[in-house]
Amino acid sequence: MCNNRRELLSETRRSLGTAPDPKAMSKAVPAQDKHWLAMVATLPTDDPAVRMRVLRTLESLGAAIMRDGVFLLPDSAANRQAVEHLADYITRNAGSAFVLQATPLGGQDEGLRALFDRSARYQDLVKTVESLKVGFGVADPSAIARVLHKQKQEFETISALDFFPNAARDRAGQVLTEAEAAVRKLMFPPGAARARARASASCAGSGPPAGHCGPIASPAPG
Repeated sequence: MCNNRRELLSETRRSLGTAPDPKAMSKAVPAQDKHWLAMVATLPTDDPAVRMRVLRTLESLGAAIMRDGVFLLPDSAANRQAVEHLADYITRNAGSAFVLQATPLGGQDEGLRALFDRSARYQDLVKTVESLKVGFGVADPSAIARVLHKQKQEFETISALDFFPNAARDRAGQVLTEAEAAVRKLMFPPGAARARARASASCAGSGPPAGHCGPIASPAPG
């Protein structure tokens, strides 16, 4: 997950026209309970491209929208660096932005954590992967493998923004692993592998019967 967070931060910095800081990214730590980052921003109204870039960047960071112009993220070194640079970008483009560290009162922390619950996305992924089982033994295994690869990438994308992992993430990872193992068996059946090994051993031994090993010679042109 750390590598994914570094990639997201690098992409954020690139999109805002600033170079990433490897030293800062290497210090990225999991989000700390009870501490949050709130960005209060007024986005420029005369430049739709800037507004869209800011909103897309916040979405890529996994920020929750509290209300118009108020965005929330768990407090971590990586998130803090990304939000600070985003606030600087907004300010440089005729907007205003303030980044605050917030501590909820009266047991509101669980409610804030719920804003970042990725369970529904994991469940959708599980449904997609499990639906592929219908094609096991029927559809082309390589085609199923390509779909699984895309779902694995989706899993990594969700995980990169999953600040508070739960059982839904574990379940999705398990389903993916099991499906990948099943497709590998379809693509490379154990029996076929043993047969190839026996054939190779036979060819390497006392010599194969005619026509059983080696390429078939093409007929000479007439």
